[in-house]
Amino acid sequence: MEYLSSIILKKLNISCVEVELGYDSLARKNCCLVTSFLTDKADVSYDIYDCEIIRDKDEEKELDLSFKQVFNKFSNLYMVTNFELLKKEYIRILFGKCLTDNIDSKLENIGLIFNEKTKQYRLPPSYDNGLSFNNFKSLGTKYCCVGKQYFETTKIIDYILTNYFEIVEDIITNLNDLNNELNSILEGFEIIPEKKKYILNYMKDMEQYINSKKVIRCK
Repeated sequence: MEYLSSIILKKLNISCVEVELGYDSLARKNCCLVTSFLTDKADVSYDIYDCEIIRDKDEEKELDLSFKQVFNKFSNLYMVTNFELLKKEYIRILFGKCLTDNIDSKLENIGLIFNEKTKQYRLPPSYDNGLSFNNFKSLGTKYCCVGKQYFETTKIIDYILTNYFEIVEDIITNLNDLNNELNSILEGFEIIPEKKKYILNYMKDMEQYINSKKVIRCK
């Protein structure tokens, strides 16, 4: 799914690592080759830990505080000067994780890059997307992670649409276009019919759900 996810995310205009298909001669199986996202010798990559699980009787408040906890991690970085850019990058990457049914979206799995020469921070392009659409056998509620805490995917999408619609507006437009060609994209992959059907239905359901929220938002 790493390679397929990279294609989908790029179609949505979400920053994503370069992925190529390869072959592991020792394991005798196909594999994915991921190009390093450290593009400068001065780039240093590290993970962000220490996010806490937030408990509140109001789940909407939990979600809001979880987003704010992530943003506080960015704003408290040493010598940070581009907080708003980090915030925007995080929202777009998380939105992409939701759209590709990727539960593996803890902040530590999204990471951070610091350039020791320019003294600037940035988020890596979306990576570690091998678990995308991995819930195709599960008929229950879908979840994604904000910081360290799991919430229903649709509630995360609602939060982003309500508070940061402008940041993801182009992604939504691209989602509508992507679904028109998704079937032909999947034809190039060896995917069992049940999973292919799940991917098509999930992406279409996401498009319809988001478009319904856009209508409500405009009223």
